[in-house]
Amino acid sequence: MRKLLAITLTLSLLLVFCFGFSSVLAAKPQSSGSGKDVIALSNGFPSGAHFNLNIHEQRASFVGDSTPGGNSVFILEYGESTIQYVTNKKASLTQLYVLDPLAEYFDGDPVKVQLPYEPEGYYVFARILGKPNNGQLEPVSNIILYPNSVVAACNDTDPANPDFPGYTECPNDPLLALGLIVGPNLYIVDPETEMYVRFDPEATKGKGKSKATDITRLFTYTGWVVDARLDLNEDGVIGVDDIPEADYDGDGIVDRDYNQDGVVDEDDVEAWLTDMSLLDPPMAWYFAEEWILNIADLVITEQGLVNDGTKLLQVRFYPVATTEFIEE
Repeated sequence: MRKLLAITLTLSLLLVFCFGFSSVLAAKPQSSGSGKDVIALSNGFPSGAHFNLNIHEQRASFVGDSTPGGNSVFILEYGESTIQYVTNKKASLTQLYVLDPLAEYFDGDPVKVQLPYEPEGYYVFARILGKPNNGQLEPVSNIILYPNSVVAACNDTDPANPDFPGYTECPNDPLLALGLIVGPNLYIVDPETEMYVRFDPEATKGKGKSKATDITRLFTYTGWVVDARLDLNEDGVIGVDDIPEADYDGDGIVDRDYNQDGVVDEDDVEAWLTDMSLLDPPMAWYFAEEWILNIADLVITEQGLVNDGTKLLQVRFYPVATTEFIEE
């Protein structure tokens, strides 16, 4: 699912200095806006408070400290790495928090980052910093980011449970009442891979700072999320075989033709889940371009990265509710 859309960030030419950033909300000066459809700031980032995540490359020989905390993580300089993101709606977290700073090559499991819950989600922007390929102009450094896919999602069926706010993994039954993601994950797909240029040598002659790229769509979800109890055959996928057999059209034939059109297909699944979403409490939820970490009380997603020499990728998360897009 994650290969439906990839964004490639490309790095070329010369050296820039890398600055450390706090994991607490950092702010830029605000000014009167003209709506959320314009980004015209000098560095390409919107205006407003945000969280920073610094993704550093390291060689395969790197021996890092896996202690949680901070806002820096470490991936392979060349090759594949994985970042997991987690949000727990009931946690009291107020800043970005790195749970595991090391990619799976270094410690056996993915980088893991927790984000504070935001009811409207975040805008996400990224830019490449750092010295490319040890100062060589060729080959051009780049990093490919894939869309997030859902690893786990669960709801707290016991609001009085004092432990749930601290969870960063879905707990066992009876709290795990939601966990099936009906796919495929649907993303806004561009027809061609996007390229992000670190510097424009014709315009800048190797000088100047990179502009940020909007990668928010890699963190959105469109589709159904379904109570695991509806997975009658327990295969982890919601399909026509999970529709209860009944005589839906009154012709004396027991089948799964839920919408009574004479054909048992995905349209019956859609009709069935729509009715399940109208129950009180509901057993199915449909989301359209939703911030992917908000589809349940606790959500864990996974994003693949393929690095080819990028030294530092800076990712910023801007709460939608407080972000201003201004024209200057």
